[in-house]
Amino acid sequence: MHILFLFGGVALFMYLLIRKPELIAVLLFTLIIARINFDLKGLPLNSRAAISLVLLGRILMDNIQSKIYSFLGNPTSKLLIIFLVYIIFVSLSQDLFTMDLLKESISSVLAVFFIYYFFLKNHNADQLKAAVIASGLICFADLVYTYVVFGGFPMHRLSDEYASSDFSGSYYEVLNGPNWNFFGQVCGMSFVFLLSDIIKNRSSKKYTTWLLPVMLLGVLMSTSRSALLGLLVVSILIILNGINYREQKRKIAKIGAFFLGSAVIGLLMFSIFGKYLNLDSKFIDDLISRMSDEPVAIFNKALGQPYNVNNLGSMYWREESSENAYAAYMNLNLNEQIFGIGSTGFEVRDLGQGYNAHNATLLLLIENGLVGFVLFLLLVGGTIIQSILRKNFSPSLAVVIFTIIYGLGQNREWTSITTYLFLFCVVAELHSLRMQDYKEDMAHDDLAENP
Repeated sequence: MHILFLFGGVALFMYLLIRKPELIAVLLFTLIIARINFDLKGLPLNSRAAISLVLLGRILMDNIQSKIYSFLGNPTSKLLIIFLVYIIFVSLSQDLFTMDLLKESISSVLAVFFIYYFFLKNHNADQLKAAVIASGLICFADLVYTYVVFGGFPMHRLSDEYASSDFSGSYYEVLNGPNWNFFGQVCGMSFVFLLSDIIKNRSSKKYTTWLLPVMLLGVLMSTSRSALLGLLVVSILIILNGINYREQKRKIAKIGAFFLGSAVIGLLMFSIFGKYLNLDSKFIDDLISRMSDEPVAIFNKALGQPYNVNNLGSMYWREESSENAYAAYMNLNLNEQIFGIGSTGFEVRDLGQGYNAHNATLLLLIENGLVGFVLFLLLVGGTIIQSILRKNFSPSLAVVIFTIIYGLGQNREWTSITTYLFLFCVVAELHSLRMQDYKEDMAHDDLAENP
């Protein structure tokens, strides 16, 4: 029976690969965003690498020379490749180069090419939308599984029995498993993507609106303050931008009540989890404290007002970890400050004195130097600015901005494959807009010559 299921799965995969490669792309994007990577017995490749290669082979069967030239000729694509090659050479100079780093760099280029290709082919981001919804539901299920079965953190994944996680966090996170903040990040990304899509996309399905409370609850269950902050800031930006467009005002009015209702429902469901899931009351109290008492203490401290130091929780040592990271960068020699100390150099040298950096800006400076920081700033900042200037406030742009805010207090989320995936969806959107302008200009010129 097991063999029959195996052959049936392989047959279905091959059918979809040939007839519906878009669905294979959805599978790959979901595995990337949800950070799941199955080992394939008898093969030297894991699931994501194998799917990437067969999908690339399938795409090359079509007549896509123009799209390949468009991708390789795009300045942002060139900048990404330069940035990744730069990281590899710096790591080589510091004896920190590994085959995993090379594989991750190649995987990044393939992933962004796929999203670029499918967006230009289908003129939409439906594959990425489906993947971010699936990833959000997977992470929400993992949170529920952890709460119900284990009663609290550390996190456990439903896929652990069948998959080996490919978590692109720090060295300590790889050893200890995915941090709960990651699950809040994915649910938060799903929330802002769906919120933006519902407001801006006329063809958005109504069922996606009902996913908002689920994703919000996932963020609350993760207790990730970074994810909650990013969700609130980006949601406000999405709503404020939508108000400027007459056709979107009605949607904002309709979704406003539902948005507030989903927040209330999420908070109520979160507060009664202990009663219905038999969780330890101390665990629930700690979670509520992280979402209420800690922000108040941080706010009072920033204003110089009296606060209870015991309410700072992990924010106390996070501040110390950032201070350690800043001191570590300042203590590097001039050459290292300019060019960096290589990927994972922060952990290898134990520059955090037992702490992670928890500061994406400083970690980027330490490991990639000023040169790498400028390259990354041009890569991401340049794309965001171009999109804003073109008034392209898309769901993918919302996720990129969310990730930047979220990553401020985390580690390597800025330079993850997931970030590149959404970033290059924005790049494809900008290219499509430029091609549309070009066609309109050509049509206008033809009309002027032949009235």
